[in-house]
Amino acid sequence: MKLLAVNQLVSIIEEDCIERVLWVDIKSPGYIVIDIASKTALPRFRTHAELEAMACNGLLSFEAKDPFTYSIHEDTIDPRHRAIRDKNWQKISPLILQQPAIFWPKQRGDLIASHIAGESHVPYYRLLRRYWQRGMTRNAFLPDFAKCGGRGRDKAVSDKPRGRRPINASTVVVNVDSDMRSIFRAAITRFYAKHAAFDLPECYHKMLEEDFTDAVINPNTGRQELVVRVGTPTLRQFRYWYGKDNDIFAISRRRHTPRLYDKDMRGLLGSSLDGVSGPGDRYQIDATIGDVYLVSRYDRHRIVGRPVIYILIDVFSHLIVGVYVGFEGPSWVGAMEALSIAVLDKVSYCHRFGVGILPEEWPSVGMPVRVLGDRGEIAGSMIETLINNFNVHVENTAPYRADWKGLVEQQFRLLPARFKAYTPGYIQEDYQQRGGNDYRLDATLDIDQFTHILIYCILAYNNSHVLKDYPLSPEMIRDGVRPIPIEMWDWGIAHGGGCLRRFPAEEVRISLLPSDEATVTLHGIRYFGCYYSCPLAIEEHWFDKARQRGTWKVKVSYDPRCMDSVWLHGQPGQTRFIACFLTERSRIHEGKSLWEIDQLRQEARALTASARPRQTQGRVTLIGQIQTVVSEAGAMAPVVLGISDSERTGAIRDNRREERQDLQRRDAVRAEQPDQHEQGKVVSFPTALPAGKYSLPDITEILRSFSEAEGEE
Repeated sequence: MKLLAVNQLVSIIEEDCIERVLWVDIKSPGYIVIDIASKTALPRFRTHAELEAMACNGLLSFEAKDPFTYSIHEDTIDPRHRAIRDKNWQKISPLILQQPAIFWPKQRGDLIASHIAGESHVPYYRLLRRYWQRGMTRNAFLPDFAKCGGRGRDKAVSDKPRGRRPINASTVVVNVDSDMRSIFRAAITRFYAKHAAFDLPECYHKMLEEDFTDAVINPNTGRQELVVRVGTPTLRQFRYWYGKDNDIFAISRRRHTPRLYDKDMRGLLGSSLDGVSGPGDRYQIDATIGDVYLVSRYDRHRIVGRPVIYILIDVFSHLIVGVYVGFEGPSWVGAMEALSIAVLDKVSYCHRFGVGILPEEWPSVGMPVRVLGDRGEIAGSMIETLINNFNVHVENTAPYRADWKGLVEQQFRLLPARFKAYTPGYIQEDYQQRGGNDYRLDATLDIDQFTHILIYCILAYNNSHVLKDYPLSPEMIRDGVRPIPIEMWDWGIAHGGGCLRRFPAEEVRISLLPSDEATVTLHGIRYFGCYYSCPLAIEEHWFDKARQRGTWKVKVSYDPRCMDSVWLHGQPGQTRFIACFLTERSRIHEGKSLWEIDQLRQEARALTASARPRQTQGRVTLIGQIQTVVSEAGAMAPVVLGISDSERTGAIRDNRREERQDLQRRDAVRAEQPDQHEQGKVVSFPTALPAGKYSLPDITEILRSFSEAEGEE
């Protein structure tokens, strides 16, 4: 066994004690040790051989933990405690320096006797023991006031009142016992924790009303009243035991609801940069309603309301990578457009609004690895095309947890701060207050002009905004990278940390469109009441098959802003997206949005529904008319006597011919007689009729007689 070191602890298992090495005698060899737990312990000598034998027999352990070793900063020590420590140190420091003589009993006694000069030796022995047992440092003399009292333990309840005396001497003071504390906890759980309307005083009074009152009859009114008992706990006691017996943070979380507590009141230990390796690794997306009123582009007298603003931001560099301003509510349509702008070239996008930029001023082009957003916009089946075609991992925040995407949420505060002072129609804090200005009437900008301003604000942020509290890495500091979004973006791309991927622009746009199932029918590919066709469907006789074999479903993508065309999802081995256009059957919907088509369908259904009562009334009237005619015909029906059924049915053909001839005479078109007294031309008709024919001649026989008469003439 190697020699032990000064201040090392050894555990003597056989004696059930822990000893500290105070001095090492190399000559013997041996050690001066002291029991660190005994209140009467003094230094003693143990030989190295003795300890070595104990170690060989398993009776010695060096794994003991020092209970007196702790670090404390000098500035955190109470001045009064520091004064006690320094006083005790000055008292025995001359004795401590007399090593090793101070360790031996006879020499220790002589040294103490010569030092105390008539004082009691007991305090000196106590201080020396404390110094040796606690690690032989000056802080060993710090007082143990923290161990005084019953910290963490409840005091026994007695009849003697505790706490300060009441101001009113007649007030009866009660000590809160375990039963009262149970009542306190029950009231907190039933009222205060569950109902935000209850504050502590109200909860206290509700508890008194339920548990510390008696029902008595008022002799003056004869009514039953609740009277508070004498010796009830006070509100101060109730507050004290509320904080002592309850987890106030758990109760606060219940009162404010977990979602609000976690969003606004919890501690913040994480960072948005956790798990992000470089530009394009993760984008955050969110939407908000802009605090500015806009006018129509076509009629500037018309106020069209407030726009919806979508923003995408790169988590690594905090660069704003995409923006979209529109009037669609927060939905996949707006998110689709914002994503499309984010992953495609920004030069052409800015040019649409009259802003000329260089590619390096807004360099974010490409598809990110991950997109974090709300469940409303990027959840559901519409996002599946983006996931499958471009391998984008979509992350959704929990409901009501905007703090999970704090970077993009912060932009809705930073960007308006740059333009609100100069933008007419911007909503100020006094909006809708009494006497406040109606900012709707100040609207001047249209949506394109507002987007123009927003692009300028984004360019200023990306290229000049200094980020606060951004954790620059040692490599960034070495390369002189300033905490400006564009510089951190360029540095991340240059150092191989970029995760962006490039895809064809048209394929990206179509893939970001929402998708749904359409039905192949004999009239075309039907979606939302519109019919479409494409060369592939005609070539493969889809519509013939639908008429002969029945309909089936196909997957299509569509742009709800204009339903002139949809894109059929191709099968493996075919073009990924096949354009389909409106057929003549649906030409009336050309140039219309999905919303407009839906409005037309709703109006058509409303008109149809409004005509239903008239249709019903018409059917009822028709039934009555039919029944009237049938009744009249029934009254005219003769009684059939002497004729068999076969005779009646056998004469149907002759009867039909005679009826036809009668109808012809009745319905024939006749010219009006001229108003002249001219003698008509006599036309002779044949007098002889064929035997067996006694019916009237039909029109063909009359025309034949005319021809024969002309021939005779």
